[in-house]
Amino acid sequence: MKDVAILLATYNGAKYLRAQLDSLFGQTNQDFRIVAHDDGSSDETINILNEYMDKYPDRMEIIYGHPTGSPKANFMYLLSEVEADYYFFCDQDDVWYPDKVKKSIEKLLETEIDSGEMERKPAIVFTDMTVVDENLNVIDNSFIRYLGRSPKNTAYTQVIIDNPAAGTTMCFNRALRDIAVSCDSVQWENVPMHDAWLLEIASIFGTVYAIDEPMVYYRQTGHNTMGAVTESTSEKVARNAGDIANGFLCKKKAFINEARVFAREILRLKDIPEDKLKVLNGFVHIGSKPKLYRISYYRRHNFTRAKHNLWMRLWV
Repeated sequence: MKDVAILLATYNGAKYLRAQLDSLFGQTNQDFRIVAHDDGSSDETINILNEYMDKYPDRMEIIYGHPTGSPKANFMYLLSEVEADYYFFCDQDDVWYPDKVKKSIEKLLETEIDSGEMERKPAIVFTDMTVVDENLNVIDNSFIRYLGRSPKNTAYTQVIIDNPAAGTTMCFNRALRDIAVSCDSVQWENVPMHDAWLLEIASIFGTVYAIDEPMVYYRQTGHNTMGAVTESTSEKVARNAGDIANGFLCKKKAFINEARVFAREILRLKDIPEDKLKVLNGFVHIGSKPKLYRISYYRRHNFTRAKHNLWMRLWV
């Protein structure tokens, strides 16, 4: 029997935490344990965690570590502390579909078998989410498309630009976890989020599979680290006008520069395949190259976004 760990990072999540925990213990596949780490909550979060740990003593544990200061650091701390065969990330304020664990594990096992059992490679699957309000009323049926992204954009040169996967939708194996926590020299302030880190590593060293259906109710509360935001036509016109007035190209160049900084942190990892190492090195240093060279480089190596790709190729 495989050891499956759901990593739950909490911080002042008392308002919605019970609903999330109930959705976990309501899964059709119950072959997992929950490991939680709280980041210094001042509300009832710890009491709720203890309540559920008393109710499910063999299924749930709490790591009493020091506060880390951010969701990214909290999840990476959990990942470094927990030994398991397979992992899920879990946000405190969402609700999982009843078959999320079952479908994710089944697809991950298929992905591993396809890549070869004798040489266990890093593998990850992720799903879409249903965007809902605080009361779970549906706002949109696809979080990924709501953000203007595509579940198909999982190449390493695409993830480095525009990660399509939310951490709470991910399921991944031990081989990926081991690489993700292997480098002590990473400057985490240069890594966008824990989910981008995991997905980029998987796309470089192993396999990524998108399950193109929602398996999480993503609660849009206004306090999410990565919120789903839509605009009216008038709001979009006003924003674009503001972007132009405040330096449209400067903002877009800053976006790509952040991706290059992220790539520099990825390059700290060992044993990156030579072809991908060369491409990422070129991307990190491409800012000094002429515009036509940059355009050609992005096209040749598939540095793309789901939308707004024209400005990236022509201007940055």
